Amino acid sequence: MKRIFLVTVFMAVLFVGACATAPKVEEKEEKVVVVERKEPREPEDWAKYFTEKGAEALEIRDGKVDFPNAIKYFERAIKAYPTSPTLYYNLGLVYQRMGNDQKAVEYYNKALELDPKYAMPVINRAAIYANRLEYNRAIEVCENFLDRENDKDVVVLSALAGFYLLRGDNINAIQSVRRILVQDQANVDALKNLGMIYFLNRDIGLATMVTTNSYNLRPDDAGIANNRGVLFSDQGDDSLAMLYFGNALNNDSKNVSANFNIGAIAMRYGDAETAYERFSIVLSQDPDNLRARVGLAIALRGLSRFEDAEKQYQKVLSKNPNHAKATFNLGILYYDHMNKQVEAKALFRRFISIADGIDQDHIVHKYLADKVFIRPKED
Repeated sequence: MKRIFLVTVFMAVLFVGACATAPKVEEKEEKVVVVERKEPREPEDWAKYFTEKGAEALEIRDGKVDFPNAIKYFERAIKAYPTSPTLYYNLGLVYQRMGNDQKAVEYYNKALELDPKYAMPVINRAAIYANRLEYNRAIEVCENFLDRENDKDVVVLSALAGFYLLRGDNINAIQSVRRILVQDQANVDALKNLGMIYFLNRDIGLATMVTTNSYNLRPDDAGIANNRGVLFSDQGDDSLAMLYFGNALNNDSKNVSANFNIGAIAMRYGDAETAYERFSIVLSQDPDNLRARVGLAIALRGLSRFEDAEKQYQKVLSKNPNHAKATFNLGILYYDHMNKQVEAKALFRRFISIADGIDQDHIVHKYLADKVFIRPKED
């Protein structure tokens, strides 16, 4: 199972406040000061109160999120203050985390109707397309915003660079990063993407230099710490990689990329329990992350939870029927563990038809000929 290389390219950030310009709440480990809560009076106060309640419902508890209550409170916040684009964005974010892309886009569009220059709904709407591997549509959403509203918006430019990277278009990715660095030479998101562009171009020297310098500049940034871990993992040093992935989680325990990477390394070393925990966290934040869902299914197989693993593979294939890795691994699950050899062989034949580079030495041919005696590690 390949590791994810990029930091998250969209910003799933919950704003607590009644207006689009509300500042992001910074979390600090300091002594808690108990302040007596006053009963809300103004519409803005009620909106903020319900938003805070909704945010509490979105906290992960025992690996689960209380989406119904989050929706209830965010709907109440909108009812209290219906002219705030931020509140519509928040509700869209909940639906996106639930995997309901249609409802998410509906609320993102409502937020943009109230504030056409609001970048966050644009980025997350584009990310929905990117999660479906529709990178051209994701890029188009960002480019249209930049052309129409603000061609210097560094947040959208950063997301655009990430989408170009996912499409494999490193030249345009670099151009997007340069448009940011012209404005701010120390922009953290631009430096993250620049380091990964060099990495994907296999210019490890420049990738290491940029990533090291940006880490020294912002050691508290989870994405940069994650990218340093990626570089060490690529060099075969999983110990240092795990150190930096751990640093990333110390800065942001919900960081999608760092959780994914720890899960991938844990699974490679046979630690299915840790892999299950990390992939579950990823999916609680990003339910459309099909690589994480395949990873979760493999971890469930390692925990001998075969029916649960089957359900996860089926969720992947319902989103993308041509997902080669899910097709192959579901076949292994059926053949090795669930006594469904007929169904397994149908999946193996489909895998051959949709996967690239399958030669006669691939293990799938041995499965089809019933000549597998030592089971392979799931890939």
